[in-house]
Amino acid sequence: MTTTQPNSAAPKPTVPAVARAARMLEVVSASASGMTLSEIARAIGAPKSSCLSVCTTLVESGLLVRSGAGTYQLGWKVVQLGRAYLARSDIATEFRRVDAELGLLAEDTIVLSLLDGRNVLYVHTRAGSRPVAVHYEIGMRLPAHCTASGKSLLAALPPDTAAALYTDGAFDSLTRHSITSMPDLARELERIRRRHYAIDDEETALGMVCFGAAILGPGGPVGALSVSMVKAAVDAGRAVRAVESLLRLAHALTARLGGPEIEPCPVEPPELVLGR
Repeated sequence: MTTTQPNSAAPKPTVPAVARAARMLEVVSASASGMTLSEIARAIGAPKSSCLSVCTTLVESGLLVRSGAGTYQLGWKVVQLGRAYLARSDIATEFRRVDAELGLLAEDTIVLSLLDGRNVLYVHTRAGSRPVAVHYEIGMRLPAHCTASGKSLLAALPPDTAAALYTDGAFDSLTRHSITSMPDLARELERIRRRHYAIDDEETALGMVCFGAAILGPGGPVGALSVSMVKAAVDAGRAVRAVESLLRLAHALTARLGGPEIEPCPVEPPELVLGR
């Protein structure tokens, strides 16, 4: 009697539209300046008409963005998914290792966060010996434009990508000092790019100041580190020491995760608004 064994090598069923979408994302990611619909269709060997419907769906989902010139580029959602993957794998583990090796900011609580759309998502904290007035719970989200970690991540994105997150002009406000417009946010992000770190000066909580620095991977920002302090207890010396330590940690993590080499530079003293 002959029996038929199941063929483990038999091809598994696939969904053509999903496979086509994945291939589109691959070819667009390899283009530095984006691709037109015709170029995408030629690259994957598919009809232009069927590519249009898939591209439209990818744009609606945030996986692609379409420029005014008609070219398609990777959207912010791709970056968000990549960060979520890293948060559950390398980045949190490497943060713990780097933190233990360098032993910096032992008195202060350090928070590791990711960009989740227009919010920051807190994925890990390392408690310091000094009591803190604001407690960051794992899984908590706050508006990125209000926080030091969020602003450092937004500043590490291409300006057009960051601006695309706020096309509706909606800005949640946590205090009377929170940023509430795109022009103000754009100016703030330029300042962050110049000095290489971000400041939350009572924008998340009154009486608190926070410093943040982005962690970079091969394709852009993958997370951020931040430290919060009671503003009344922060003088220029303490602020500079905190920022220097935070940047050392962020740069060490960037190196561990295969990000770009960053040349050390003098820390520009934070610009805090006193007496408000």
